[in-house]
Parts: sequence; C-alpha cells; structure tokens
Amino acid sequence: MEIIRDLTFVHLPRPTVLTIGSFDGVHRGHQQVIAQVIARAQAIGVASALVTLHPHPKVVLRPNSRLQYLSTIEERLDLLAPLGLDYAIVFPFSIETSQIHARAFAQLLIDHVQMREIFCGADFAFGYKREGNIEFLRALGAEKNFAVNVVTPQSFDSEIISSTRIRALVASGSLDDATRLLGRFPSVRGRVVKGDQRGRTLGFPTANLAIAERRLFPANGIYACRVKIGEQWYGGAANIGVRPTFDNGARLVEIFVLDFDGDLYDQVIEAQFVKRLRAELKFESVDALIAQMTRDVAETRLVLAGL
Repeated sequence: MEIIRDLTFVHLPRPTVLTIGSFDGVHRGHQQVIAQVIARAQAIGVASALVTLHPHPKVVLRPNSRLQYLSTIEERLDLLAPLGLDYAIVFPFSIETSQIHARAFAQLLIDHVQMREIFCGADFAFGYKREGNIEFLRALGAEKNFAVNVVTPQSFDSEIISSTRIRALVASGSLDDATRLLGRFPSVRGRVVKGDQRGRTLGFPTANLAIAERRLFPANGIYACRVKIGEQWYGGAANIGVRPTFDNGARLVEIFVLDFDGDLYDQVIEAQFVKRLRAELKFESVDALIAQMTRDVAETRLVLAGL
C-alpha cells in the first residue's frame, strides 16, 4: 500500500475505485467496505484507493467538540496497510478545505486520483456545508463518467458498527463489546516518559505513556493488556486513572510490563487492552495497594494465558 500524505499533491497513474471518509479506528465496518472496494477494483482492472480525512471534520468545524480518536492518523495508516489497498491518501481537513464546494471536490478526485467509481454510505455528504449528497453525486457521475456505489450500513452480530458506538464502549471500559466491533483489542500507542518512579519503589516499575491529544483510551481502572515493544509482545498490567491513593492528579496510562527488564524511556510502545480487571480504588495503606497489585498481576497472567 502506498501512502500519499496530501491528495492535492498527487496525480495517480492509474484509474481508481475509491472510498472516502474519516475511517477512525478502521473497525470491522470499515474493513467490509474496503474489501468491496478492493474486489471491485480487481474486477475492472484498476487500482483501489481510500481517502481519509484528517483531522476529523468535527474537530475542525467545532473546536469545542469533545470528540476523541480511536486512532491517530499514523495508527490508522498502520491499520490500513495489511488490508490490500493500493493507495491510502490523506486529505488534510481544515477550515479552508471545508469551503471547497462539492463539485470542485469531486473534480479533485477525478483529476488527482482518476476516480472511476466511488463507494459511500447512503448518508454520505461532502463539500461546503455538506451540499453534495448521493443524488448530487450520481448526477455528477453521469456527467463526468464515474459510478456511485451506495453501501448499506455494516453490521456484526446483528449490531450496526460505527466509530461513535465504539468510542462510547471504549470510554466506558466495555472492552468485550468494543473488541467485537473493532475486530481487535482496543489499543493505544505512546512514548514512554519519566514519571515520579513511585511504581519502582513499590516493586512494580511502570512505563508511563504520553498519549496524543484527543486520543481516546479506556475508562479508569486496571486492565490486563498485551504490550508491543519493538517487534516483541509482552504481557502487562495497566493502570488508567488518577492514582487516588497518592495524589488524584491528571489521568495517566501506566503499564507494568511482565517479564521485562530494560529501559523503555523515550521508546514508543503499544498497549492492547484485553480485559478490565477492576475499577481504580483508593487504598488505606501502601501495603494494601501492593497486595492488590500482586493479585492484579496474577490475574493478568491468567487472562493472557487464555488467549
């Protein structure tokens, strides 16, 4: 898959079948649509392409929006890479680009990526003030010689899949349902930064992750997780929260990596949250906290052994 960082700076050499959207999280629904795009492109002998809008239009048009991402743009591109697309193209969304009229935007797709067919949902709208709908797109397609394929809402286990639904599940700590709709464990990636090293004094040194702005991570609590360091996977027990036993500070993601003895500072690692073990609690003593952490690690090992 070739990654193109700005739609306006490319002229693809081959015609394409494409889809366009935010694709936050690259969940099962997105994957089903992408599979249709790839199959159609192969059937007619052209390239398959996906155009992803970033930042999310809600974040740009409503800066006070509380929207959080299931994936950063880099995580999103990494998730797209193994799916079989020929091209993943980023469209940098901004106040300026939001004012492009629908007809002009469609012409961009024709001129820059040789759009021959587009796959989109029935509620798809694009262009200035969302003026371009499916009816508009079909009329323009008849004029400009491209086809419009409307995809039905994608579902799994009889539940409609959406990034909005998955965000709510992750935010509440409902990992089983979020995993089912995502098609993988919810995860977060971050650079390890120096903390107060309190975990080390307790016998449980933790990797403290710096998380990207607006990046969603699960509700406060203790989680069994898988941790990717370089190309190696480890088990881990993660604490998400404010450390009420000590300081009730800012929300943190801290991970005790099982069976690892090394320096993680300044490394980028990924944590996949497998199971929520319990809520974050305030303990009456440090000894009580250590005893519970010991139980948490033992339970984490049992959970991960069952994968």
